[in-house]
Amino acid sequence: MRKILLIFIILSIFYSCSSNESEKLLSKISDVSKVYSIEDFSEFGLKIGEEYDISELPQAQSVYWGFWKDVEADEGSARFQSLGGSVGGMREFEIRFYASHEDALNHGVKYADDATGKNAVLTKQESLWPEGIRNRRTSGGPDGSPLPKFGDYIIFGNLIVFCEGMSSEEAIQNCTNFLKNLE
Repeated sequence: MRKILLIFIILSIFYSCSSNESEKLLSKISDVSKVYSIEDFSEFGLKIGEEYDISELPQAQSVYWGFWKDVEADEGSARFQSLGGSVGGMREFEIRFYASHEDALNHGVKYADDATGKNAVLTKQESLWPEGIRNRRTSGGPDGSPLPKFGDYIIFGNLIVFCEGMSSEEAIQNCTNFLKNLE
């Protein structure tokens, strides 16, 4: 009887922790009223690695790739996890800025779908927008082929943010941790 009670208590604790975790995640699409700029991210520690040429990305205002240290995480980036190492919570992001939430939805989704997730296009010849593609892939495929670095994205107001992660769930969690700094 004690064993059953103990198992029940452990499962209850696990369930309550996991359900609280999922309640805290951002939605894939959040129509927030503020229009963000890169300065909003620099204020909380985003290190800009590159600014991309956007001349062939419809309606985009700017696109940046960079990294940010998630002080709440310690398991390392998805790239280094796949290699068995850790970089102490460093995360990579690609942030696409649009004039409005509507522009992000109407002009950016097709390009974001092409560049993220398990079916991300990782070759310049096939990508809808190949600018910065080397930062969207990582090594580690079974045959040495590249894997997508960004497991998913979030549309947050006028932004489309590509989030590092080996799965959509991990990427959305990383995006949530990152974007909560804007509030």
